Amino acid sequence: MREYHNLERYLNELIDNDVYPQPEDEGHTNWTKAVIFKWITKLPECKTVLDLGCGEAFAQPMFESIGMEYLGITLGKDFQVAKSLNRNVELIDFSFLPYEDNSFDLGFSRHSLEHSPMPILTLMEWHRVIKQWLCVVLPKPEYWLFGGQNHYGIMPLKQARFMFERAGWSVIWEDHETKEEYRFMCEKRTRQTYEEDEAYLEKDE
Repeated sequence: MREYHNLERYLNELIDNDVYPQPEDEGHTNWTKAVIFKWITKLPECKTVLDLGCGEAFAQPMFESIGMEYLGITLGKDFQVAKSLNRNVELIDFSFLPYEDNSFDLGFSRHSLEHSPMPILTLMEWHRVIKQWLCVVLPKPEYWLFGGQNHYGIMPLKQARFMFERAGWSVIWEDHETKEEYRFMCEKRTRQTYEEDEAYLEKDE
């Protein structure tokens, strides 16, 4: 029987000390537009999106402009800013989601997964609540380095692919041409054992 009270204490310590506000800026806005209008518009029957770690929810107007129903989740001061802007957000830790299984067509995570101290479990939780698609954008360690405040999982390309597959996400498109970030579109599948995934994991980059 596992005792989780210490885990909760550690997570609260990280949230209290490390979470910082992320105001909207031109660079992140332009990178977000590039992903949404290049990829998300191609997804069939994709009507609802959960923005996982949405900051001030600056992506909401972008998703709504392509006819999607938007909900963002965030922590810290970004929540108050987003609410003041009349954005549709909730104050929720993205690793512990209160939603039913398969509640959203798409999960969208841009520069947020690296803030999870337990990324594979976070990806498994996203797998539970997302019906079909997951778009993840990660910072490249070559550009952003491997650590920093509230940055616990800045991963190289092959490790990111491994995490997705082990959590039940198959990468169907990827783009790592920019110097700043890796971009992945994933499709939900039944989670398999390590041995069943071994052929994929042996692929070259």
